[in-house]
Amino acid sequence: MTEQPKRKYLLSDKPQRGLLRILRIQTDKTLLLPSEDIQNDIIQARFKLDLEMFPCQELQKEYTEIGLELFSIEPYLVVDDPKADLVELCKAERAKLQSEGVPLYT
Repeated sequence: MTEQPKRKYLLSDKPQRGLLRILRIQTDKTLLLPSEDIQNDIIQARFKLDLEMFPCQELQKEYTEIGLELFSIEPYLVVDDPKADLVELCKAERAKLQSEGVPLYT
């Protein structure tokens, strides 16, 4: 039996800015959110979904009905520019996904 290589994770003391994606794996239905701290917002999104307090009611209902296993909460895009307008970037990426036929949560 061969040993699997150990994965190295780099931790940063600086929050990563960008876009967060919540994805329903079965359907590719996506919610994009702007984030000033992606890792923290992933934790917060999961917490709110688990407590049935997530603001997007359609997503919350599906999450409650089918459970965590069929969803992915992940970084979508990391932005290095500290002056980048994340809200505008999120709108542009949503429009791009929609034009590609990806279903979106609103």
